Amino acid sequence: MFIKLDISSFDSVYAIMEQAFPYSERRDKQAQRDLFQLSQYAVYGWCENNELCAFLAVWDLGEIRFGEHLAVKEEYRNKGIGKKLFQAYEALDKRPLIFEVEPVSTQITKRRIGFYERMGYSYYGDVPYYQGAFHNEHEPLPLRLMMNHDKITDKKINHYIDLIYEQVYHTKRWF
Repeated sequence: MFIKLDISSFDSVYAIMEQAFPYSERRDKQAQRDLFQLSQYAVYGWCENNELCAFLAVWDLGEIRFGEHLAVKEEYRNKGIGKKLFQAYEALDKRPLIFEVEPVSTQITKRRIGFYERMGYSYYGDVPYYQGAFHNEHEPLPLRLMMNHDKITDKKINHYIDLIYEQVYHTKRWF
């Protein structure tokens, strides 16, 4: 079942986040909890048997939506839950949805990119992009973008990157 989550689901969301993402790709627990108070940030979940199986955290940036985290609880992976969650979310809004992904370097990254491509997303592997650093001791992480929109101009994708940096990372883009 697809649902919009609120702060009461935070501990379950963060447990999946810790399982799925290294420390460098997620905020500290309190900083992540604080996001639930922001009107432009929302988290959606997929539940089965009254258990949160997966979540999708997104930012509403006006003209686009930015998917910051998508994760499926380990025991529910490869069962189609990520696809169900993604499709249910996309049915809510037709604005472009943009995601960060790791560059193609391993079988796992190829599989992740393949998942998004099967969902109709385009890979912008030639466009330089860095995830803003979530922690002072870390450098920005080199990633790539995917978007559920046909190939767009470099000018437009760079505009979207500027929106992400301004509204999500609260800084000016440096690359």
